[in-house]
Amino acid sequence: MIFENDWHDDCTIHFKIESLTLSDSKKQYFMRLRLLALSLFLCFIFLSSMGLNAQGYRIEVDIKGLSGDTLILGEYFTSRMVPKDTLVLQKNGTGTFEAETLFAGGLYLIYLSPDKYFDFLLGDDQDFSIKTDTADLAGSIAFTASKDNSLFLDYKNFLREKREELNQNQSQLAASASAADSAITLERVQEINHEMETYMDGIEQEHPGLFVTTFIGATREPIPPDELLNGNRRHDDSVRFFYRKNHYLDRFDPFDVRLLHTPLYEGKIKTYIGNIVPQHPDSLIVAVDYLLEGSKAVEELYRFMLITLFNHFAESKFMGMDVVYFHIAEYYYIPDATWSGADFIKKLKDNLEKNKPTLIGQTAPNLVMRRIPADHFQMAMQDTAIKKDPHIGEDFFINDIQAEYTIIYFWEADCGHCKKSTPALYEVYSRLKEKNVEIISAHVVNTIEGKELWVDFINEHGLYDWINCWSPYSNDFRQLYNLQSYPQLFIMDRDKKIVAKRVTPEQAEQIINNLIAIESKN
Repeated sequence: MIFENDWHDDCTIHFKIESLTLSDSKKQYFMRLRLLALSLFLCFIFLSSMGLNAQGYRIEVDIKGLSGDTLILGEYFTSRMVPKDTLVLQKNGTGTFEAETLFAGGLYLIYLSPDKYFDFLLGDDQDFSIKTDTADLAGSIAFTASKDNSLFLDYKNFLREKREELNQNQSQLAASASAADSAITLERVQEINHEMETYMDGIEQEHPGLFVTTFIGATREPIPPDELLNGNRRHDDSVRFFYRKNHYLDRFDPFDVRLLHTPLYEGKIKTYIGNIVPQHPDSLIVAVDYLLEGSKAVEELYRFMLITLFNHFAESKFMGMDVVYFHIAEYYYIPDATWSGADFIKKLKDNLEKNKPTLIGQTAPNLVMRRIPADHFQMAMQDTAIKKDPHIGEDFFINDIQAEYTIIYFWEADCGHCKKSTPALYEVYSRLKEKNVEIISAHVVNTIEGKELWVDFINEHGLYDWINCWSPYSNDFRQLYNLQSYPQLFIMDRDKKIVAKRVTPEQAEQIINNLIAIESKN
C-alpha cells in the first residue's frame, strides 16, 4: 500500500528539540537562528496577506542574566517545535512578543539556547508576563495575569515533589527485608498516587473552563472508581482494562485543536486507534469515521488526523487492516486531500480499484476455471500427448462449490515458495476436509510448458484429492484477484465472502478451526 510521507506547513521550519544539543558550535547555533528568523519573516508576509484580527497575543518577558539575546517563541506541533516569533531582548533582559493575531493555543515554549528553554500554556488569555532567571530557569519562573500558567506551574511543582516521593518509595521497596516492610511501602505508594489524583480532581472541579484543566485531563489515564475495585475485584486487571477502553476519551477531546499543539496528542490518537478500539475492521471503521468527521471543523486538525490515520493503516502488517486503509482512501483521502499531488491520488485510485474486489468481507470474485480429474494426471505420466493437451477437464464456477469454508489457492509449479507451501497446504486439507472444507488449487501458468510442470508436480506429491484446476484460455483471474506474486491464498465462508487472505497454510487451518469453534458456541 502507498502512504502519505509529507506533512508540513510551507511557512515554518520543523525540528526536534533533541536535535539541538550542547555540542552545537556557536557558529551553527547562530546560523540556525538566522534561518529561523528568515522563515518567520516569510511567515509574517504570508499572514499579513491574509488579513489580521483586532485582538492578538502579547507576552512580556523579563529574563535575568540575558542582554540583547535573541529568543524564539515556538509552539509544539505534536512532537515537533515550530518557531512562531522571534524577539531581541533589551539590555536589561526584557522584551515583548506581540502580534495582532491569536495563536491556536496549546503548549508553547520560549527557546533561549540548546540547553535552555521552558514551556507554558496558551489558552484563551494570551496577554500576560513571564519572569525568570537564567541561573535557575525552571525554579525561578513566575507568571503574572495568567491563571492557566500559575496553576500549571503549581501542578508541575506538586507533580515533581510526588514523583520524588514515589522514586524514594520504589527504592525502599527494592531494599525491603520483609513482606511487612513491602506492604507498608506499597500502601504509601497507593497513598501518593491517590494524592496526585485528588489534586488533579481539584483543578478539574474548581477551574472547569481553563485550558490547564483540559491539558491536565488529557494526560490522565482512566482509573476505575473505588466502588468498582472493592473486595475481590481490587486486583482484577480486567476491570481496569475495560474501564480504560470505555472511558479513554472522557477527559481527552480529540477535536480540541489546542491539544494538537502539545506533545501528547499524536500518542493519544495512536493509542486510541491501536489499543483502545477493538482491532476488527468494522470497529475500526466506526472509530475512524468518528475521528475524521469530528475533526473536519478545523482544517489543520482534519489534515493531521487524515494523514495520521491513513499512514497508520497503510503501514499495518495485520490482516484485514487494508479494509480500513481503503475505506479512508475512498471516502476521505481521495476527495479531500487537496495537498497531495495528482500522481499520488491517481496511484491511490488505481490501487483502490485493484484491491477493492478482494477486501475481507467482500464476496469473492467469481471465476470460471477448468477442473482436471485425478486420473488425467495419472495417465499423463505415461502419455506425452495427454500431458500437453489443454482441453481436458470440465469448466465450473468457483462460487458454485458447496462447502462451509472454501480456500482458493493460486500457485505455480515452478515457484520456489509454492514448492514448499503447496504440499503443506495439502496436509492441512487432509485434516480439514472432514469438516466440510474444500480447497480449489488453481495453477496460474496456462502455457503447455506450464501444464507439463504442473502435471509432474501433482504426480510427484500425489495431490489428487482436492480440486485441481486452471484457466487455459484466460488470465482474467490475475486482475480479479490482484495477483502480483505467488502463492496467494483466500479463505471464503459458505456464502463465498472472503474472511481471510494472504496467510500461510498453517494460519489458514488455525483461522478455519477458530471460526468453526466460534460457530459451534453460537
